[in-house]
Amino acid sequence: MRADYRAFPPNNPRARINNANRQVAWWQTALTAPDQLRQRVAFALSEIFVVSDVNDALANNPEAAAAYYDLLARDAFGNFRQLLQDVTLSPIMGAYLSHLKSPKGDEKRGTSADENYAREVMQLFTIGLNELQPDGTYRLGRDGLPIATYDQGTVVETAKIFTGWGFYSPEPKPNFFGVRQNYFQPMMLYPEQHDDGPKTLVGGIKIPAKLGGANDLRLTLDAFFRHPNTGPFICRQLIQRLVTSNPSPGYVYRVAQVFAHNGHGERGDLGAVVRAILLDYEARSPDVLHNIGYGKMKEPLLQATALLRAFDATSANGRYYLPNPEGSLGQAALRSPTVFNFFEPDYVLPGPLAAAGLHAPEYQIFTDTTAISIPNQLRNFIHTPAQPKENALVLKLDPLLALAKTPDQLIDYLDLVFCAGAMSEPSRAIAVNTVAHLPPNTSDLERVRCALDLVVTSPEAAIQR
Repeated sequence: MRADYRAFPPNNPRARINNANRQVAWWQTALTAPDQLRQRVAFALSEIFVVSDVNDALANNPEAAAAYYDLLARDAFGNFRQLLQDVTLSPIMGAYLSHLKSPKGDEKRGTSADENYAREVMQLFTIGLNELQPDGTYRLGRDGLPIATYDQGTVVETAKIFTGWGFYSPEPKPNFFGVRQNYFQPMMLYPEQHDDGPKTLVGGIKIPAKLGGANDLRLTLDAFFRHPNTGPFICRQLIQRLVTSNPSPGYVYRVAQVFAHNGHGERGDLGAVVRAILLDYEARSPDVLHNIGYGKMKEPLLQATALLRAFDATSANGRYYLPNPEGSLGQAALRSPTVFNFFEPDYVLPGPLAAAGLHAPEYQIFTDTTAISIPNQLRNFIHTPAQPKENALVLKLDPLLALAKTPDQLIDYLDLVFCAGAMSEPSRAIAVNTVAHLPPNTSDLERVRCALDLVVTSPEAAIQR
């Protein structure tokens, strides 16, 4: 991000690094970085441990947001316990979910600890709302209903844990409320602002008084990390982001068992978890392709990156300038409207999918508007003018020109690249016939563009299988 700002300085002498620079950096990384699996997992984590520059605290702080994304990439294959601690003590997360500079409650003044992070770290980042079986299905009470993992009293108690954490400062006696902002070091404890009384956490775990804020935090994060819900809760979401929206209980169970024990005595090994997700039978066997609910709709950002990566898109000036993709694609990195991401893991699309009992997370942002704007944006990438602007991304389509006059072979190749060979016969026939019946004077490049347009915007290309 900083390199982009230096390479393309704005005309305004008082200008600062902005969110356009951050988005450019994200696209460059997503399209060119050699560690694509790490980046793919970091993107998935960014949709679980959400921060967003829609929030006023981060809207004008792109460097902080970029630092947070770097944190997720660093921890993507590390241990979940470390990731949880790094996220918790990230001042970016602290600003977003307001536990940064949260003082202890004062009964005389009628104040209490900020409950925001205490609630979301349980609901969204670790244990979820309801008790789970090891395979991610609900545990049911005697009344046949799900059993809540925590209540408001637990939130109140947990909020006390996160009091007294503020910006890092090297000063010997920094002021908790007035210390200079530092978004690049983990938050530090200000003991006088921490509630050092006893607390009762999820599952009735007791934390005695006067252990100190650092020990309180360690014991709390340990409790979340070792809670039996955390493995299946997190693993199911990672499977949804990487493979399929409706993983079977068996799939969740197998991956959650790796979360619990990586085979070398370690719990929470995310590298082992990702390996288990991608090498599982349900991720690789063609036998599951026809199971009801298998697969997922590709997020618009991933549809775009798939196209741009497939043909090594570059611009004349070397810049990946897509500063506001949410306008056409409906999403942008670290720009979700709420802490619940662009879509929720349990979103149900009304209609046949709901009737079949299936979740369809990505369809939450697939609207009558984005149904048009997404394929239009993909077409824009494909049909870049012959003399593009210097920052326009241009696909390198030369390797396809040899197939331009053989529509069957051309469509088969594009079907393999974008649809995993799963184009329906009607879709394939439309594409082949359209290319075959183009006017005789149509150039090879325009034939390729037409074929690519038809395949990339087909229903089959929008679904990952």
